Amino acid sequence: MTQSATSSAAPSDQVLVVRLGESLHAIPVAAVEEILPALPVEPVAQCPAFVRGVVYVRGHLIPVLDLAERLGMAGHVRPAEPHIVCLRWSGRLVGLEVDEAMDLMQLSEASGLSADTLGVSTGMIQSIIERDGKVIRLLNPARLVAPDEAPGLAEMPTRA
Repeated sequence: MTQSATSSAAPSDQVLVVRLGESLHAIPVAAVEEILPALPVEPVAQCPAFVRGVVYVRGHLIPVLDLAERLGMAGHVRPAEPHIVCLRWSGRLVGLEVDEAMDLMQLSEASGLSADTLGVSTGMIQSIIERDGKVIRLLNPARLVAPDEAPGLAEMPTRA
């Protein structure tokens, strides 16, 4: 994993902390376009399997990925009103469905352990942070869609 191929947080960057079940994850604020409240996600026929569906916001169709599924969280129960964190990915908006968008947090120089140190091979998790006795996984937004999945997502329409 090369630094130029990833979207990474510098040591003093701000992150958005999100909750999935009991797990906490962080997304670099620089990657976040907006946070949407619960919206109905419409399934789309012949949509790539990793896309839960789309939401229609201000004239744009935004594909929504189930972040819990992306991270392999088997048994995760989707809440009645999940939030959607919109990111810019390869020039288009993509939504990540999370249980709750919680708070902004400032990372410090010695925030945590890198994923390489921990032997995490998916590339989705960039590092592990400890804050107030809680473990927070810093996500790498550029790696939430695998290279072999990218064409399917890029081909989805952006306007209705």
